[in-house]
Amino acid sequence: TAGGSLLILSALVTAGTVIGLTIVTPLCVIFSPVLVPAVISVALLTLGFLASGGFGVAAITVLAWIYKYVT
Repeated sequence: TAGGSLLILSALVTAGTVIGLTIVTPLCVIFSPVLVPAVISVALLTLGFLASGGFGVAAITVLAWIYKYVT
């Protein structure tokens, strides 16, 4: 039936998740001194680009408003 199939499927997904976490966790612990600064650097770089883009859009909006206000 559908219930039994879904139960088996959920058990397989859970088992796959546990096996995946068992394999990946030691790698994350070993490489964390490299990964943590890299993730922080990438996050700061991304936030910087997004902020500069937002400031650019804000500047264009203000200049367009000033142009419409003056003319």
